[in-house]
Amino acid sequence: MNALRLKKLLHNASDPAYRRAWEQLLRRAQTALAIDYPVSEQERGDWTHYYYCSYDGARLRFDWSRPGLHECPVCVKEWAGEPFDGAWVTLAHSQLGSGMKDLAVYSLVAQDPVAVTRVREVLLAYATYYEGYKVHGNIPYNGPGKLFAQTLDEAHWIIDLCYAYRLIDSHLTDEERHLIQSGLLRPCAAFLISHKEHQLHNHAMLITSAISMLGFLLDDKMIHRAGLEGAYGLLDQLSRGVLDDGMWYEGNFQYHFYGYHSLLQYCILVEGTQWDLLDHPVLKRMFDLPLSYLLPDGTLPNLNDASYAMSVASLAPYYEMAYAWYKDAKYGELLRLAYGRGFDRSASSAATRVRDLQTLEMVAGETAGEAAEGTANDAEAARVLATTAGPMQYFAFEPVERSSMEALWFGEELGREPITDELTKLMTADYTSDISGLTKLVNRSGWHLLVKHSTFGGEHDHMDRLGLSFGVGSVPLFIDPGTTAYGVPAHYGWFKRTYSHNTICLNGKDQPPADGQLLQYRQEPWGDWVETTVNWYGDGYRMKGSIILPKEMCPWDDEVYRGASVRRVNALTDRVLLDIVKVTVPAEREIDLLYHMSGSLEDDGPWQPYDAPVSALSQEWLHGKQSKRHENVESLGWRMKEGRLLQASWCSEPSELITARTPDNPPSGSRQTLIHRVQGTAAAEREVLFIHAFIYEGDGGTFSVSGTTGESEAADGLKLQVKSGEGGELLISLSKAKIDETWSLEWIGDKAALTFIR
Repeated sequence: MNALRLKKLLHNASDPAYRRAWEQLLRRAQTALAIDYPVSEQERGDWTHYYYCSYDGARLRFDWSRPGLHECPVCVKEWAGEPFDGAWVTLAHSQLGSGMKDLAVYSLVAQDPVAVTRVREVLLAYATYYEGYKVHGNIPYNGPGKLFAQTLDEAHWIIDLCYAYRLIDSHLTDEERHLIQSGLLRPCAAFLISHKEHQLHNHAMLITSAISMLGFLLDDKMIHRAGLEGAYGLLDQLSRGVLDDGMWYEGNFQYHFYGYHSLLQYCILVEGTQWDLLDHPVLKRMFDLPLSYLLPDGTLPNLNDASYAMSVASLAPYYEMAYAWYKDAKYGELLRLAYGRGFDRSASSAATRVRDLQTLEMVAGETAGEAAEGTANDAEAARVLATTAGPMQYFAFEPVERSSMEALWFGEELGREPITDELTKLMTADYTSDISGLTKLVNRSGWHLLVKHSTFGGEHDHMDRLGLSFGVGSVPLFIDPGTTAYGVPAHYGWFKRTYSHNTICLNGKDQPPADGQLLQYRQEPWGDWVETTVNWYGDGYRMKGSIILPKEMCPWDDEVYRGASVRRVNALTDRVLLDIVKVTVPAEREIDLLYHMSGSLEDDGPWQPYDAPVSALSQEWLHGKQSKRHENVESLGWRMKEGRLLQASWCSEPSELITARTPDNPPSGSRQTLIHRVQGTAAAEREVLFIHAFIYEGDGGTFSVSGTTGESEAADGLKLQVKSGEGGELLISLSKAKIDETWSLEWIGDKAALTFIR
């Protein structure tokens, strides 16, 4: 927080271009000034993940005037007692801490003595009582707290107070400065140091950032280095926790930015000093990597313990910093998209739907390859659409005001020229990385598939190697929904388990930790395809020894998966998604291939009630179970939230289909799960091959479904055939209306050969 940054803050606060940001800061400062919460010697916070309704997963309503009563905004049930009262205390101090940061920034700009006085009072109150707070907390997989119930929350809170202290320091007397340092900053630093996590983890990133900030403010090199240096210090987290392509190893975009945010808070504080980290190569890679995984609707995929959605709009505060520091054109374009610059704001009302897939196809044309019948005029039209109102017709977010604190500290002139196409090309193009272990496939109609073949990411990972997420624009078809709050039963009971994902499950048990692998990614004239694999031949994985897995976090069955492997081939053309899964098991195993549909099955076929358990999980998560025999080839139709999805399937062995209603996110909603099951049969080793094909139709399309032995078809619709060719290869034919496509599939050595025939 050098003189240049302070000068930028004062300049932007007086610039009409940042009027909304200043107004937001003023409102937050007024709210903070109105908080009348007396800090006492008996504060004892609890985990905020407990502050949720157990029935519907909704966060309870926090009310300053009702510290002992907590209402669910969905079902209106009122909760009282612990752990809700303790969670309320944590929320109160979290808001008080962030409020003091806001008030201190406001006071610096407005030169308001009342604001300075309030910040001083709160800091001195904490300094009076903090050292006497009792260490407590039994939060799963977290260190304890003093004011709070976990070390993580302690670090969050002190980071905000570090800023508050830094910004009003010049208004403190020597005695006040000494009291705050000796009663609050040093005791907190000592506590955090004593509870540093000895693992690579987003919590450790945040805790070591807080220690480093405290050391810097106290001008204490021992404390500063205790945060920065040594095993699992902040620099070690960057060196070993950030993968070579820039992805945080936990494999989740939300946690990528969660840990990154605390690092950036440290970077702001020490900017321009000997501790400056802006030239560290990891920082820019961490900004660059997520942009390649933005989906065509401007969102990032949900994976693992993601409990909220991220979009171009929500990323804007991070890229205010990135653009000011690195001046990369992509960052500026993201900000213009987020703020609705460069196109007609009146078009933004269509942002939450895929209203014009043809527009998206034209925008993506340069990346995916112009259609054969395209002309120079078509290409020019695509460029015009990409730089005017067109993209807003498929973005899944509304433009936001430039109102963040980061805009005041870092905001640069964005101009009002039309947006460029560098970022929109990334959003509508494939991207694959065998380092982060994610592959994104996108076609010209806005269909997008994400394949997870990542290394195991530890505590916040889910047991779903080779899981898929498939959608069209902003319409989910079968996706990874992330998770809900950790205190909600569905988190550990359902969302973290293999069975809640679009992947393979053996004997209904969770997959053990394993690293996925990208075998090949191919771009063909007819479409793009990827082959991935995972196996359980041993018990090693890349991060083993660098992360801690508490025993309670290990519900899988090693023996069920030992010696098994899965290979998955996914091909995306302009009109079809192919999903080919080969499972190899060493002995008798029940094999389930799962799809969790964001819609309902439209099929009056011979389904029968199914009363037996369908997995090793509690059956409370599966309702309305029904099953039927899978004929040689089957065809199903699904009514989605928008449009319809056609699905055709084939299996190399006798199999059955099972459906059930299962939790969506939030868990008050539901999805319809399809289980394609092959029963276990005694064998030394066997291979099972599943082939599924999908075609999406918007609300304008119609279809009907009927099944036949040997093929699946829909009158006026879908037809799938799978047969052996003369050379032993499989011929996969799919047809529907004007679609008539055939592929040849062979397994050659360690890789598949997928060839488009017609």
